[in-house]
This record gives sequence, structure tokens and C-alpha cells, in this order.
Amino acid sequence: MEEPEKTRSKAVLKAFGIPDAAMAKEAAAIKSAITGAEITFEKHLLDETISFDCADGVSLTKAVCAFTRRFAENIYAEYDAELQVVLVDILKMGKFIISVAESFTGGNLASRIVSVPGASKVFYEGIVAYSEEAKAKRLGVSRESLKTNKPVSSQVAGEMAEGLLKEGECDLVVATTGLAGPQSDESGFPVGLCYIAVGSDQGVSVYKFKFDGNREEITEKGVQTALFLAIKGVKNI
Repeated sequence: MEEPEKTRSKAVLKAFGIPDAAMAKEAAAIKSAITGAEITFEKHLLDETISFDCADGVSLTKAVCAFTRRFAENIYAEYDAELQVVLVDILKMGKFIISVAESFTGGNLASRIVSVPGASKVFYEGIVAYSEEAKAKRLGVSRESLKTNKPVSSQVAGEMAEGLLKEGECDLVVATTGLAGPQSDESGFPVGLCYIAVGSDQGVSVYKFKFDGNREEITEKGVQTALFLAIKGVKNI
């Protein structure tokens, strides 16, 4: 009588922005240390799915823990779900409300969030303030900042986020401003330069990025990054 085939243990981690070389190096080290461990990756621009397949539960726990220790700052979920789903899940659990103000992402960030069923419980508003006038009138960005620092700047991204917070209707805000291309504007800043601000009543943090790729890829990287930073931000409220 044939012995039944042993069931292998499997798990998935979701991570963001881990360099390919670093991920491959860590996977090789884990596979070398744990007999029978298999680790595979799927990547969409900056968003990553890491799948573990091990001989048993003990081996799986060791493999996942080793990877998590190495890339703790990059891992945003211990289950297979898209960035926007994880964000909405966390917002629901904390009973938090989010608002977003977008420039170069053109409403794609808001669209991604509201694509999740039940997002109406956590999403207050999304503003596409594409022009300088809209940034000033709708979000209260100072005209001096727009003139001196230019629309694609840390100062303007921060003021966009502060404008949302002043509404007093949300717990978490995200603002994006950048140059998606294909050409630069009168500022002369490089295509791909982007600033993303995340804020709450604890303050506003602004992050600078230089994304590569075509216009669509730069925009998508901006959306993915904004979602990831929002996940990290809401965990700290």
C-alpha cells in the first residue's frame, strides 16, 4: 500500500521595494540553510509577492521568520492581498478615515482605494488638484511656495496634505505631486521626480522619489508607493 504524499507547508508575504538582488541573495541563503525550502517571487513594478513552500510547518516558520527579519521595513502583509486591500483592511480595523490629494497621479490613488468593497466606510474624499490654482484655492497651498519652491516640491506636497487635515474630517491624509513626463516642465526638474506626503494629527512627513520608466510606469509607481506609505502611516496612528 502506497504511503500518502506528505502535504507541504505554504505561506505568502507581501512586500514593497526590495531590490531584486537583495531578495535573491536572502532566498538563496534561506534555501541553503533549510532543506527543501522553495521561495519564489512575483513582482509588479515595486509591489512584490513572496511565496514560501517548505517540507513542514517548522521549516516554513524558520524560512518566513528569516525573510521577515531581513526585510521587516518592506513587508506590509502576511497574506496575499493587493496594497489597496491591505490599506482598507487596516483603516477598517482602526475605524480611521482617509483623504487624498493628487497631482501627478491624477485620481488613480483615490480610484484604487475606492475599488475595494467597503471602502466607503473609510474614504472621505479625493481631490485632483492638478493646476497650481487648484492647489492654492482648494488645498490652501501658499502662492509663495508654488512660486519659490515650484509645484513639484517637498514644501508643496506637505502643504497639500496639511490642507486636507485642516478639513478635520479624516485621520490620515496622502498627497502626491510630481513629474510623470514624458517631458519636464518649466521648472527644469527631471522627469520621475515625485514627492509624497503622509499626515495625521501627529504631523506630516514628506518623501522624495525619483522613479524611472515611461509616463504610465511613473504614475503607477507613484500610486503604489503612496499606498505603501499610507499603510505604514496608519499603523503609526
